[in-house]
Amino acid sequence: MPSVVTANNLRSGAVVYLAANGRWIASLANAAVADTPAQITAFENIARAAVEDRDITAVYAFDVKIVDGKPTPTSVRETIRAANSTPLVIPA
Repeated sequence: MPSVVTANNLRSGAVVYLAANGRWIASLANAAVADTPAQITAFENIARAAVEDRDITAVYAFDVKIVDGKPTPTSVRETIRAANSTPLVIPA
């Protein structure tokens, strides 16, 4: 199942998602989607570096389904987190 990596911005607490360019963004619709275990591992490695740099915290991957070409949460928890995020770019 496709997955997205999420975290919280350490300074603001905002929900963020890993984008394909390696930056952390607030929009789930623009998050990078991992379709293989190798992609998830690569995304987690990027996240681990951001944790070490004290940019983000509470990193994890979660399952999504693709609706109209965009990742959509499959769980209530992630639906709530996505609904409460703001559409701004969080500096990496």
